[in-house]
Amino acid sequence: MQLAAKIFEAADLEAAAELCFDNKWTDGLPVIPPTRGAVERIIDYLKRDPAEVIGVIQPRDGVATIETIAINCVMAGCKPEFVPIVIAAIEAMVDDDFNLNGVQTTTHGCAPLTIISGPAVKRLGFHTKECAFGHGCRATATIGRAIRLILWNIGGGFPSEPCKTTQGHPGYYSFCIAEDADTNLWEPLQVERGYKADDTIVTIVAVEGPRLIGNGAGYGPAEDVLYVLADSIATLGSPQISGGDMVLVLAPMAVKNLHDAGYSKADVKRELVRLATRPVREVRHRHSIAESHPAHWKHFADAANDEARVPFIRGVERIVITVAGGWGSGSAFSSLCPGWGARRAKPLSRRVEFPST
Repeated sequence: MQLAAKIFEAADLEAAAELCFDNKWTDGLPVIPPTRGAVERIIDYLKRDPAEVIGVIQPRDGVATIETIAINCVMAGCKPEFVPIVIAAIEAMVDDDFNLNGVQTTTHGCAPLTIISGPAVKRLGFHTKECAFGHGCRATATIGRAIRLILWNIGGGFPSEPCKTTQGHPGYYSFCIAEDADTNLWEPLQVERGYKADDTIVTIVAVEGPRLIGNGAGYGPAEDVLYVLADSIATLGSPQISGGDMVLVLAPMAVKNLHDAGYSKADVKRELVRLATRPVREVRHRHSIAESHPAHWKHFADAANDEARVPFIRGVERIVITVAGGWGSGSAFSSLCPGWGARRAKPLSRRVEFPST
């Protein structure tokens, strides 16, 4: 196998780790040195040409090949069978409709969230219940980490230049979840996104970190659950006031409450669009939006009417709903990941192509 990567030598594992830090091949966390053997094992598993180009990673316009993706996957600790998911995620992100250059250079603190849905979720051991966003799962941790290292090493998403985010995002290290097929009472995300039920897909959305919502699904009626969810979306400090996409990760208890009350996922989206609003008189308090960027909302509300409602969701297509997390207590904690307010970017999905056995 002919590999293009340059070979570096180190005296031992500790020296190799320091070599990665010295050359800025990692973003602050230690990585596994990508030995030739480890990279070759991934490429052998994929059965693909190491020189095959997957896409150009902005803003540095680095070329992501099968080999360079494999190198970063080794550094992140991915098993070979995780790598097709990383490739699918990169294929989605390099699509112009995702606006990766904007995501990598904005002053906002968004990061690409990778959502996996489909049969491979169980086969590869993803945690979809307790701590779905958190620690303890090699699949979500290393896949999210590999994607971030690719954006760092190939795309050049370095702090200050060119990454201008003012606050940053913990998801710059790893940001990946998987849908829980066991507790999802609606159609799975892959079907909703236009794929087959037996397909495994990745859906990529640039969003903020998860914000917990105690929606009281164990106590109150479905209408109150929807009201609380909508109220959590319609906050003046959120970039959602400018438009853009968001991800709502509903806990199983909330899903059961809504489903048992007769709400489909499409019904939930329509209700959230209707309910997630604020009056013009309150939106004016956010001076920069009300005056500096009037196009962000004045086309959607009568700016002269204090009681006119300003929508925080510009359409059902702007909400990605998935199901994950533990059952919890009566509060049924769900999570909202607000979008970055970019109307020229949208969530994208790609089918994961696993090699034939």
